[in-house]
Amino acid sequence: MSEISATHMVLPRSAAESAHRARLGYLDGWRGLSIALVLIGHFFPVPGINLGVLGVEFFFVLSGRLMGEILFIERFPLKKFFKRRFSRIYPALLVFVIAAMIGLSGTFIAFKWKAALTALTFTYNYAGILINRAGALDHIWSLCVEEHAYIILALISVLVTGRANVVRLLLALSLLAMANGAISYWVLGMDYEHSYWRTDVHIASILLSASICLLKADGHLPAFLRSQHVALLAAVAGVLLFLNPVPTPLHYILAVPLLALAVNALDFAGGYLTGLLSSRPMVMLGLWSYSLYLWQQPFYKFVDERGSAAIPMLAAVFACALCSYYIVEKPARAWLNRNW
Repeated sequence: MSEISATHMVLPRSAAESAHRARLGYLDGWRGLSIALVLIGHFFPVPGINLGVLGVEFFFVLSGRLMGEILFIERFPLKKFFKRRFSRIYPALLVFVIAAMIGLSGTFIAFKWKAALTALTFTYNYAGILINRAGALDHIWSLCVEEHAYIILALISVLVTGRANVVRLLLALSLLAMANGAISYWVLGMDYEHSYWRTDVHIASILLSASICLLKADGHLPAFLRSQHVALLAAVAGVLLFLNPVPTPLHYILAVPLLALAVNALDFAGGYLTGLLSSRPMVMLGLWSYSLYLWQQPFYKFVDERGSAAIPMLAAVFACALCSYYIVEKPARAWLNRNW
């Protein structure tokens, strides 16, 4: 799901402008782990934990780290930044929405052009909870949060001077967003979707990770957090805090900061972890993750609500996603980046 390429190193600005970015395989592998959690959680649910929800958090904290690097450390030109985001995201999304609207016509998850429009304008995370749901598009809420985060972080990169001021603002906004979610869920009695599909709540996952990324780049991350075991321990603790007995707001107040720390601490992790994440199966899953995330939702609905066999449905997800990646996503991105 996360749409930013894992090709960025934490470099000084001058080096970032002149050096070719090295591809960090373990970040692709983290993305591969994220989509694996989503697919397992949707097609082979594990009792006691919602792995689909957890997988989305893995995506979000990775996006926060990468956006922190791109916008505040590398100082990527915003015009080029948004062009690359568009070329990465929009062609595959447009094809998916049109194909799903036509292909699902007459089924129990059919949707019409108004719902499609909210997906294509990245407003579904609010339209889906305030106006009308379309089950085949429910996963688009997370894309909406990411797109809104791109805009907010880009504005901060332009309007706020001084890295320390940026970090303070990101942390303050993160705390406000987490408090917003806790109040919505606990005090106002809103359900999960009404609380945690909203950008004004869920952006905390991205902003927290971006702030830790900047603290790390400036050498302000305490030494004990740069241990080779921190990434694994923080990730495991974050996963455990997503177990069902833990109340929902605590998932985001306690677990998300740990996951944000984990993805940023991968740079210090031992080879046992980075080697696993950099393995070819994990990296390939990471490369396919956006198309897999787009296409899994309608097939998941057939499994979850109609009892369809999980394995054939998952095979169909991979067939559609690989077609999307190699026929739409990859060539469209290359063409647009080359010619636009």
